[in-house]
Amino acid sequence: MLLFAAAPPAASAPADECQSTELATASVSAGVLLEHGNRTSTKVRSELRVEVPADWPFARHLLLSEESPEYIRAMACITRPPHNGQYRRWSEWRDGPPLVTAEKDGGVTVVDRAHTWVNVDDTVHAGLWSVRADGDRWTVRLLLPRALAGAHWTEIKVDPGGPGAETATPLPDGGEGATALLWHPASSDKASVAEKGKQESGKKPLATEPVPAVTVRLKPSWQRSWSAQSNRPGAVLLNRSGYIIASIVTSVLLLCGVVLYRRRPAPPTARQDRTLRNLAQWAVASTFLALLTDGRAVFQRYGEHWNEAFWRNGLILRDHGFALAFVAVLLFVARPTRRTWAALAGLTVPPLLVAVVPGTFDLRHEASGLALAATATASLCLFSLCSLAWVAAAWRLATDGGLLPGSRRFPGNDRVLKLRLAGPAILAWTIFVSAFFVLTEERAWQRASWLSDRTVPEYGLDHWNDFVWEALSSVPGAQDWLSSYLWLLTTIAMLAVLRAWRSATTVSPLEEPADRLLFITFFGVVGTLPGGYVAGFSTISVLWQLFGMLALYGFVAPFTGRSVLSQPLEGSGHSLATVVAPAGRAALLDKSRSYREIHAELRRLDQGLFGDVPPKRSDLEQNLSDLHNWPASPPLPGGADRLPAKVSVVDAALALGPRDTWWANGSRCARLSLVPAVPASFLMIWVWHIRGEGWTEVLSDQFGVPSLLLSLVSWAATWTGAAFVLGALWRQLPGQRGAAKALPVTLAFALPVAADGLVLHFTEESTAGLAFAVSAMLFVLTVTGIAMDFDTFRTERRYWQSRMGLLLSVYQMRYYSLQFAYLIAQIVAMISIWQFLAEPDAAPQPPEPKG
Repeated sequence: MLLFAAAPPAASAPADECQSTELATASVSAGVLLEHGNRTSTKVRSELRVEVPADWPFARHLLLSEESPEYIRAMACITRPPHNGQYRRWSEWRDGPPLVTAEKDGGVTVVDRAHTWVNVDDTVHAGLWSVRADGDRWTVRLLLPRALAGAHWTEIKVDPGGPGAETATPLPDGGEGATALLWHPASSDKASVAEKGKQESGKKPLATEPVPAVTVRLKPSWQRSWSAQSNRPGAVLLNRSGYIIASIVTSVLLLCGVVLYRRRPAPPTARQDRTLRNLAQWAVASTFLALLTDGRAVFQRYGEHWNEAFWRNGLILRDHGFALAFVAVLLFVARPTRRTWAALAGLTVPPLLVAVVPGTFDLRHEASGLALAATATASLCLFSLCSLAWVAAAWRLATDGGLLPGSRRFPGNDRVLKLRLAGPAILAWTIFVSAFFVLTEERAWQRASWLSDRTVPEYGLDHWNDFVWEALSSVPGAQDWLSSYLWLLTTIAMLAVLRAWRSATTVSPLEEPADRLLFITFFGVVGTLPGGYVAGFSTISVLWQLFGMLALYGFVAPFTGRSVLSQPLEGSGHSLATVVAPAGRAALLDKSRSYREIHAELRRLDQGLFGDVPPKRSDLEQNLSDLHNWPASPPLPGGADRLPAKVSVVDAALALGPRDTWWANGSRCARLSLVPAVPASFLMIWVWHIRGEGWTEVLSDQFGVPSLLLSLVSWAATWTGAAFVLGALWRQLPGQRGAAKALPVTLAFALPVAADGLVLHFTEESTAGLAFAVSAMLFVLTVTGIAMDFDTFRTERRYWQSRMGLLLSVYQMRYYSLQFAYLIAQIVAMISIWQFLAEPDAAPQPPEPKG
């Protein structure tokens, strides 16, 4: 008896909380589909269908609200494998809650659909299925819920997609289509014999054949395999190196431009000297910013790979240090005022306190209210710091280059960034971003833990702790997000130099080497669509910027001899640009008006609309011929010089553009493009960020909704930047009308896009949006080109009842009808692209580790 008492008690069987025996008559089918094509990351779709019998005690609980504890417990029994009750799946997504339908016999039918993306070198889950990405081999497994182990499984379906499965355990019963594998456990011979015997004995039919532990291995294409390894340390280094290389290449081009400007013989003015100094500083600073941002990401990933355990204070010290260094580099360029320095110093205090003395804020305690308050305050201050430094740097680059209007209070001086205006704006921006950050994080938590037991203290503890970790991760996330728009500062710095160093005697910025290099680089930065992301890696993306630069030069420089102003005069042989711009603009506009009036008389004469004494056609034709006469300088022996025979005075006036210099034409063209650029930007936001799976990515990203506003600004900058290029090259572009001049710039934009489309086709990724982007660019530049033609004759606006009448006169009706039909064709093409546009390939970013 003593020996028996001393022996350990036998382990009791775990309690069956789901009462699985009552689910023996449930009918179950499950399937999974892997979609590889037309996307960067493989999408996994799973479906589970369970016909729950009425005698299961929890069947009625499935009809309750999704927030009900009874519903959560019942749904977890039939959709999750055994666990401790705290189900957390950060990689699983669903379009909505499972579909629950009450049947007439009292039973309930549950259809659960879920999906995920294989975008990490790890295990992801979707419904009852897990997909393990391990290099070039993936493993798909069925995760069987304990409650359904004895149920009536009618079908198990696995479709691994092309080229199919390498191995399957156990072997399937059959197949479907080209790659799908099928198992029918309830239809096996053993199950049929058992069911027949139990039906004869009057018992409930139960399937005695166990549900197979389905395991399928497959070898995906190298494209999908690469994208699934994007979170490996080497892959992160390879990907981030692309951004660093692109920044270095751009910086080298900017510094070369600075050297070329310094070699000009004339001494620079004070403004010219400031803009060149700013450009050189920004060229160096942008490289340091890229190294800080991308180097931090590589350093973080290598630390996670080597299981480097960071306490919260260690994470804060690392992330806050990189963020403060990021701000310091921006302030090196911004050189703010004393008041701005004081505000920046005040915002620096909370992050420094949290990083230096973390023990004061309970950062090692779970679910500490002080820890959450401290980390949230520090993160908000760092975000405000980065935003204010970003604005201050942009303000410095713009004001030193004279891109902003001068001060009204102190005429002749540049505007100063006023803290009383910038401070509330930054505060409102921070509140706006943080509000959506909190909503996104709460939505992500509810998505990942929707089947967790919320009645236990562990749930609340984990929920609170998750917010603390997300507040920590928001610092590097915000730094990455804001750094993705640093190219706008590069654009401002280049525009400042181009404006300060512009020459009033050159026809276009392509004539002088320094202007040419900086101008083409400007188009490569702002007017070229980012590309070259091969299977999720940006290593060769810098080639697309260089490709855009070469495309612009290749489509413009060889054809400058065909422009209107390049045509020689009939007498002297001088270029038309040397004699009519800009001094002869007034005379040319007067002659253009007479030219159109005489042509109108000729049309009325042909239609018989004159009175009893119609004018002579010969006199009208002689007047038209006289309009081509142009005073020669110096005078020619044979009399006046003449415009080229194929160039009318209207063509010559339109070729000059509405302003006297290439900079003024470019600025005017950029302003006119704002009208079509705004709707085009909204359309691109819809195509790439909202339509299809794009909205899922926006809602999953912590900065997704605020990034829509910055994306809108980014697209508007792309359209207006291309329009500036169009206006600056206006006098050297071939074509007699604005719609024709828009074609070379559009082709320079479209060529890198077409190359990117070919690469994406080779890597079997989505090309959705590329054709629409080219169509939108053509539409914006065409409308802007027509507006430039109208603006050239703006002085005649008071003589016409409407703008349309003046445009009809400028284009002589037959040209206008052709241009109008051209615009209609573009709109029809955009609608056609819209209708046949595939859904964009978008996948949520891999979840950050929760500690």
